[in-house]
Amino acid sequence: MGRYLALAAIAAAIGFVGYQIYGVAGDYRNIKSEQAAAREESESLTSENAELKERIEYLGKPENLIKEIKSKFNYRLPEEKTIIVAPEQ
Repeated sequence: MGRYLALAAIAAAIGFVGYQIYGVAGDYRNIKSEQAAAREESESLTSENAELKERIEYLGKPENLIKEIKSKFNYRLPEEKTIIVAPEQ
């Protein structure tokens, strides 16, 4: 009888350890997927940051800034004249 009790205790211990390992493995998979998502977001933000730095550098030059303002807001300098070209009919 003592032998069966010892075997049952060992089987229960193995089952408990297996269950704990299964839980840890699940946590590991979740962390790996979160890490992959974080790495992907980091790469995306790094790319966006590089594009924004290029845009800031571009708009840091006065001639480019004026060109952008003119194209987006239909702005002209006081000494400039506007010419409208109409298509032939």
